[in-house]
Amino acid sequence: MTLISLIIATISTVMFIIGLAKGKPNEVYIQNLDEGEHPLKSLYIVGYYLSQKKLFRLKGKLLQDLKKQATIIHGEVYYEYYVGLAWAQFLTFSLIALCISSVLASFAGALFLLIGILAIAAIWNLTLSSMKELLEKRSEDCVLEFPDMIAKLSLLINSGMVLHDAWRLVAHGKEGELYDLMKKSCVFMDNGESDIVAIHKFGVISNSSEIKKFSSAIIQSLEKGNSELSDFLANQANELWEGKRQRTLQKGEIAAGKLVIPLGIMFAGIIMIIISAAMQGMVL
Repeated sequence: MTLISLIIATISTVMFIIGLAKGKPNEVYIQNLDEGEHPLKSLYIVGYYLSQKKLFRLKGKLLQDLKKQATIIHGEVYYEYYVGLAWAQFLTFSLIALCISSVLASFAGALFLLIGILAIAAIWNLTLSSMKELLEKRSEDCVLEFPDMIAKLSLLINSGMVLHDAWRLVAHGKEGELYDLMKKSCVFMDNGESDIVAIHKFGVISNSSEIKKFSSAIIQSLEKGNSELSDFLANQANELWEGKRQRTLQKGEIAAGKLVIPLGIMFAGIIMIIISAAMQGMVL
């Protein structure tokens, strides 16, 4: 096993050194990255160099998933850059983890090789799963803010305001994930896109099935001439408030369930202390 670890250590170290030496042209991809968020960004050239080789090229379902996630978060113009960045990060840190763990395994045992594999799994989660987790969190936050937003929009529409103006007023009236996405749709409108296209994009980037259905219904209403919009928004607001109440109750039950284990551990600790004190008293 020591010989295998030495071979892995040699190969991975040589690959890392070659990546540093020949990856200089890829510095253009990292020069604008924030040092605070990417303190080791100078090493990313290794990952970029490896990603250009056929053996390490990103492909298949993973590539498609990352493209979809990056498009929703960063837009159609920049998605390729962020997909490439995530893959370069993964290759760079995985190679570093493999180098260190295989060197340690050569001298201290195969356990360090297993630790290296676990480290690569953690790096996968931090680099390649981060956009998916961000989208899931965004979707959850948007759904929580959704009923309040619909209620405000319904109130303004019923007071006689047109959807375009009501949408803009609600978007700039509060801070939050959902309202930030509404502001983005306002930017789309300002850039010459129609309300229908902007609201469609709003539904897509929310990554929420509920909001996508809402945006589709709004678009259908606009195409019909706004005749049913106020009634639709009023009904939607009532349904969403009931749904929000149910989700709040469910979250409370889940939170209470999570407390059972720590409370059980604390209770067991107290019992052990009491038993220990009682036994010491009997001995004395």
